[in-house]
Amino acid sequence: MQPIRNNILFKPLPSNNISEGGMIVPDSCKVINDKGIIVAVGNGTPNKPMRLREGMVVHRVKQWGTEVIIDGELHFLMDADAILSID
Repeated sequence: MQPIRNNILFKPLPSNNISEGGMIVPDSCKVINDKGIIVAVGNGTPNKPMRLREGMVVHRVKQWGTEVIIDGELHFLMDADAILSID
């Protein structure tokens, strides 16, 4: 899948199944990680060039993006403005 304009394809990193207190979190209670890897980027626009690159580890706005399943794995298609920081 190739995003267009200022869109990116984001793949969340796996969530930790152990809480900070050491308890195991069941699958039904897990939340999707907001930290992930950029899988693909669009070309940007003349007024707003694309500054993100494939392979960057980033943090996104919580609950942002359109869910897309690719090869059985969850990805999110979203605007590049949804990225808050780069690791």
